[in-house]
Amino acid sequence: MKLMRVCRTLIIANVARFFVACVWANPYTGRHLRNSSSLIHFSGEIPMRRRSGFTLVELLVVIAIIGILVGLLLPAVQAAREAARRMQCSNNLKQLALACHNYESAHKKFPMAFAPAVAPYNRNNVNNNQESWGWGALILPFIEQGNLHAQLGVNQFSLKALIANENPNIANTVARPLLETGLSAFQCPSDSNADGQVHRQRHFGGGVGTRIAGWGNWRPGKSNYMCNRGTRDQPQRVQDTHGMFMENGAIAHGGITDGTSNTFLIGERDSMWGRGGTWAGTRNPRGAFARGIYYITANVRPKLNITDPPQGWNTSPALAAQAGFGSLHTGGALFAYADGSIHFISQNIEWRPSVAGGCRIWDVTPCEPTHGVYQRLGRRNDGFVFETPQ
Repeated sequence: MKLMRVCRTLIIANVARFFVACVWANPYTGRHLRNSSSLIHFSGEIPMRRRSGFTLVELLVVIAIIGILVGLLLPAVQAAREAARRMQCSNNLKQLALACHNYESAHKKFPMAFAPAVAPYNRNNVNNNQESWGWGALILPFIEQGNLHAQLGVNQFSLKALIANENPNIANTVARPLLETGLSAFQCPSDSNADGQVHRQRHFGGGVGTRIAGWGNWRPGKSNYMCNRGTRDQPQRVQDTHGMFMENGAIAHGGITDGTSNTFLIGERDSMWGRGGTWAGTRNPRGAFARGIYYITANVRPKLNITDPPQGWNTSPALAAQAGFGSLHTGGALFAYADGSIHFISQNIEWRPSVAGGCRIWDVTPCEPTHGVYQRLGRRNDGFVFETPQ
């Protein structure tokens, strides 16, 4: 009986060892189960699985491969993100162009660049300190911002009256946060001021403009889209402007003799070029250097994406940069044409610089004989018609 118990114990132990060996065997490494007879022994030891791992060299190789893959994929990811931002910017311009056309359908003219509270076409009666609603404020009802337009009383009171607390329907302290509203339709996702840091936005304080106690250099909501005022720096009458927008006056479809498909309507300006702009309106419209007209309009006299972004307000190249168009999209900027189409214009488009006798990029006097294709696209009535560059 004792011998039988010993034999039974040994048999059970060896069966258990065989089962464990089967479980731990790895067929994927090419190893095979040992012969069962070799597993039935009486040493009392159960064979253990020998685990393998990475050596330090192998680990470093894997890390290097991952780094290379990330390096290869990162530019593609960044390009995809920029393509998405550019598409959103294009959609914004499309929305604004459509709003301008709907405004024209309602009023028989495109919106004016800004609307000072003076007699129409009286160029000598524009107050330099007259804050005025800009074209962006005028089209608010056509970009689903009718409530904001009504709250601000754009059709009833001037921007100056609102700031100076002369609007009986709304206190200026209530109006201020409305004026500071950031509207997505006016903001390019690629803008260098995408985080909304106020030091890169236009301010309405300083030595000019209506002074509001406690407001300081207050900043209205920014805009990266400027209306096209052509080649003149400060067009004040229809006969003075060759662009699509002017102060205290408006352009009808009949005035676009070059055709709507050959004329810029709206273009981009990044915050690094002249600190961008604002949808609300102007401050100090015709003042020196810090002209409020640059808050809402741009002209085609400076080169597109001028390579000397402004470092201050008192140098001519800086003044040119803040007066023109520019973006952070690689190689150019987006424009809405007067027919509502959207085009990407290369920064290498033909642009003619100064010639003997003047016509520097920051000059305000016309220099029609020297205009390149870029300048021609900014003019609605110079008789120059051509296929839009791609």
